[in-house]
Amino acid sequence: MGSSDEKLSQFFRDTERYHKWAAFVLLVIYLFLNNSINAASDWTELSRDSNNSTSLWEPYLWEYSSALATALLVVPLIYFIRKLDTYAFGFRTWLLWHFAFASLFSIAHVTLMVAFRELCYLLSDKEYNFGPIASEFFYEYRKDLWGYITLITFYYIMMFSYRRLIGEASVIREHDAPGEVSGARGDTPTSGMPDNLLVKKLNREFLVKLSDVYWVEASGNYINLHTVKSTFPLRYTMKHFCEHASEKGFIRVHRSYVVQSTLIDNIRFEDSGDGTLTLLNGTEVPVSRRYKDALKARLTPAA
Repeated sequence: MGSSDEKLSQFFRDTERYHKWAAFVLLVIYLFLNNSINAASDWTELSRDSNNSTSLWEPYLWEYSSALATALLVVPLIYFIRKLDTYAFGFRTWLLWHFAFASLFSIAHVTLMVAFRELCYLLSDKEYNFGPIASEFFYEYRKDLWGYITLITFYYIMMFSYRRLIGEASVIREHDAPGEVSGARGDTPTSGMPDNLLVKKLNREFLVKLSDVYWVEASGNYINLHTVKSTFPLRYTMKHFCEHASEKGFIRVHRSYVVQSTLIDNIRFEDSGDGTLTLLNGTEVPVSRRYKDALKARLTPAA
């Protein structure tokens, strides 16, 4: 656990809350640099024409308006892609959904891009002409389709690498059929949780005992399993985890949190009904009044 790759993994887990912002900032930087180069190339081509009437700022406006529209659309696009990946589609259906996303992305991108350009041209003494709508949109659509493929390919490569780096857990059973094991697209098993989970990390595989998990936290399409030494993401919904791990002593105390009931040290409740639960390792987890009664009933010895 003290190796350099484990320290790097721990660093990524500790800074997880900043990763989305860091990825967005890096994307904006890339779009700015890429489109700046494109604008400079456009200006070089235009300036070779002796009858050129285009101002220097125009190709930069064209490129930056496209970059800004892309940056604004990336966040909702990734959100819907993450939602899509929670369903177990066949490959053909999965491709059709992405084609639909790509088409909507292109329509929104062209609309925003043209709107930004029209707005900026109102502040100048020139007029903006998008050109013949059908042919120009088809030209932009081809570029957007390739840009979408590039973006999505990069996204899936990064997500795969990220999960292997931080150590992604998966459900295993010795006698289960392949269809009962959680899959890459959010499938969930139909029976209870096993005693051990398989963790794949870089070029290593090892087992994590479910009994070593102190608390569980919802994180998008994943849940994070927190042990004393580390944190492991598991592609599982919180709802299904609560259903399948209840017999292992886990109980839901909040919309986003589940704890191992045998590892609870104490609970403090406020007048509002909400509270704070402290585990044996000192970790504090919020308790929602929605789950207060179920928690008390679970911890009360049967008569």
